Parts: sequence; C-alpha cells; structure tokens
Amino acid sequence: MAENVGLQAREREGRGKNDARRLRASGFVPAVLYGDGDGGGSAVLAVPDRVVDYTLTHVGDNALYDLDIGGRSMTARVVDLHRDPVTGRLVHVDFAPVDMAERIVVTVPVAVVGDAPGAEEGGVLQQVAYEAEVETLPGNIPQELELDVSRLGLNENLTLADLSLPEGVTLQSDPEEVAATVTPPTEITDEEMEAAGIVEEPADEEPGGEEAAGDAQTPVEERETGPADQNLQP
Repeated sequence: MAENVGLQAREREGRGKNDARRLRASGFVPAVLYGDGDGGGSAVLAVPDRVVDYTLTHVGDNALYDLDIGGRSMTARVVDLHRDPVTGRLVHVDFAPVDMAERIVVTVPVAVVGDAPGAEEGGVLQQVAYEAEVETLPGNIPQELELDVSRLGLNENLTLADLSLPEGVTLQSDPEEVAATVTPPTEITDEEMEAAGIVEEPADEEPGGEEAAGDAQTPVEERETGPADQNLQP
C-alpha cells in the first residue's frame, strides 16, 4: 500500500468550456468531489493535473488523496476520469470522500510472479485474470495482488483463490475463476496450413543438376558447337 498523496485543490468559480480550457492551460484540471457540497451535494474543484496524472500512472487507480481545499482537509479517491482520446491528457477527474474506518470494495490488478515448471517443460503460460475485487479498509488497499505460479505444471491452472492476500483483505470476486494456466504448445497440421494459404516451397535443385547429367550422357559429336560450326570440345 502507498502513502496518501497530498493534493492542493481550489473551488472553481467559473463554469463552462472556456473556463475549463483556461484551467488546463494553467496546469489544472476540472474536478468534482461528490458528497461534499451544501446539503451533501457535490463540490466543483480544480486540481493540479501533473500530480494526479503522475499518481495514477505510478501508484494506480486506488491511490488515496489528502485534499486541501482552502485550508479544509479531506481524504478522497478517484472514482472516474476522462482523458483526451488523441493526446491522452487528463480533461476531468471525479473524486469521492473516503471514511478511513469503513471497509470498501475496490478492483486491484493481479501480477504473476515466479517461474512455472510447466512453461519450462515447453508449455505456454497464460494469465487469464488481470484484476480482482477485494474488500478492505482504505488504508490497506494493495497496489497489486500476487499470483505465484512456481508450482504450476503443464495442463494445470490456478484460480483467484490462489492469490496472496494481505492481512485484512478479503476476496470478493469468484474464487473459482481461473487466473492462470499452462497449456501445451499449439501444433499446426498440414491441413490447417493449407487452409490458411501457407504452402511450403519445394527445395531448390542444385545448380547444374539435370543439365550436367544431360551433358554427360550426350555423345561428344552431338554436343553444342561454337562459331562456324566448330566443335567446342578438343
């Protein structure tokens, strides 16, 4: 688990696309903090885009932020975000307050660790599940869940029940869901190669093969003659 990220935020006064463009040009990104406005509504904020983008890239989607909004502090996490489809730059972020004493359900990436004996025997190791849902306190959210494949043999599989879970973290996904497997290498038949249009070219004959044999069998007097019908042979 990573430490909370400090994030200076300010309440937005302007609205609309023009104000959003000015914010982004100044290094900020429009944001919404749900459940923190008057009457439990939402607060409209502006936050530094580089800090959020760096945290999402290097810590992950489950990072916790200690928001400082005009001297008022609050812990929150990102629940939704939007990026420019061309540049990939953040254009909007949604936060939700976090109660550090209340357990929540989050999605955590699955990371395969170790060397599978089945793969060393020629099999193909395939990771099937790349994330899993767990329940935990916000302060104990793991950055990833490890799946140890060091005992995974050929034609065997591991399920989400085989994940290594930190203390206090419980699995919410189906424990019987296959997470990784080792399968034999795929063999392609001649019929499949032909159906795919793959045709093996015949081996090239050695230079001078047939011609040399033909010349050897041709009588000297019948072989090719040179200019003025002079025989090329001595």
